[in-house]
Amino acid sequence: MKLSNSTRIRLVTVFLSTFLTLGIGGYSAAHTHSTEISKIDQQLSLVIESVRENVNQPLGAALFTVQQNSMDVALVLLTHNGDMTRVSDPATPTVIPDLTSIAQSLVKPMTFKGSNASRVFSIQITGEDYLVVAKSIDDIEKSFSASIRTVLFFAVAINGAALLLVFIYFRRINRSEQKAALARMQEFLGDASHELRTPLTVIKGYVEMLSKGQLSAPEDKVRAFSRVGSEITRMESLIQDLLLLAELGESGKRVTEKVNLSEVLSAHATDFLTLHPDRKVSTSIQSEIYISATKDYLARFIQNALTNIARHTPNDAPVSITLKAGVKEAVLTIEDGGQGLPAGSYGKKMRSFNRFDPSRSRENGGSGLGMSIMAAVITKLSGDLQLRKSELGGLALEATLPRTSGEDA
Repeated sequence: MKLSNSTRIRLVTVFLSTFLTLGIGGYSAAHTHSTEISKIDQQLSLVIESVRENVNQPLGAALFTVQQNSMDVALVLLTHNGDMTRVSDPATPTVIPDLTSIAQSLVKPMTFKGSNASRVFSIQITGEDYLVVAKSIDDIEKSFSASIRTVLFFAVAINGAALLLVFIYFRRINRSEQKAALARMQEFLGDASHELRTPLTVIKGYVEMLSKGQLSAPEDKVRAFSRVGSEITRMESLIQDLLLLAELGESGKRVTEKVNLSEVLSAHATDFLTLHPDRKVSTSIQSEIYISATKDYLARFIQNALTNIARHTPNDAPVSITLKAGVKEAVLTIEDGGQGLPAGSYGKKMRSFNRFDPSRSRENGGSGLGMSIMAAVITKLSGDLQLRKSELGGLALEATLPRTSGEDA
């Protein structure tokens, strides 16, 4: 499933805010917890060390160390029979392990959880008896849990704030894009309506002249009917192109298939070379490049690009057609050696409803919507179309399309 840019940004925002909040807050809470536990371990180790230095009087040494350092710890004598004798009771209750668990605390202090979590350090004294030194860490554990809950709360709060800011940002961006799209649409419709009015005015004028008998000479009538016929043909072409643009602009997706772009482009290049033998046409088409597309849309894009070259460039202008595969995309370039476009037109991404050139359309009999249709086709196929200056001297159309695997194509 392909995610939109806004969705990807939201996910990255949530990940980063969560990572930073939990990372910094969690580290701070864990460091504080570790420091407090380390202080308690130092007290327990001091008692155990004094017992090791006074093996003949372990209980006395332990009691003396506890009293001298005002430690709130429990000293418990645990016999090999499991009997417990409390030598010293702290103000805070502690958990004392039984014989089956005592071995865990002989090497280093260990945490035992019960009604009150405790840190325990033990040492074996005379015979098989054990001296257990324990201190409650219940307050430390509760403080640590509270800190983690606070961090999680702030993580949720920060994520919520971040998502709200991202939502507001994209809402403003979408509004700006909608306004820009509406402005382009209005400009485009204005140009389209002008193009429709022009042939209608011509047809109306000649019809009035014919109906009033103002054109009585046979050659004038033939010229008038020929002019009316050409304008009707032009109107039909314009209306068909407008309908195609409307279809391309619909939000619903048309059924696509795996298309061998290399084969389709090669076929059109061969047709163009056959129809224009005076042109020098060079091709560099990498084989077996597949894309997910609608064949008639793809064919319309290539046909429009080559038709524009045939209409708007000299008959001997060279043409170059290339297709190469990138890591995840296919790059199709069609360029010519004609006069090109104004310098300000290059380096831009083409979009649907770009303004067309009325003068060129009237001069060559086209609808003037070729560029808009090509941009709309590439947009429909989830690609990008760019205009740049060709090394041949004219215009280069560069379409970048998502590539797909050729298996089962």
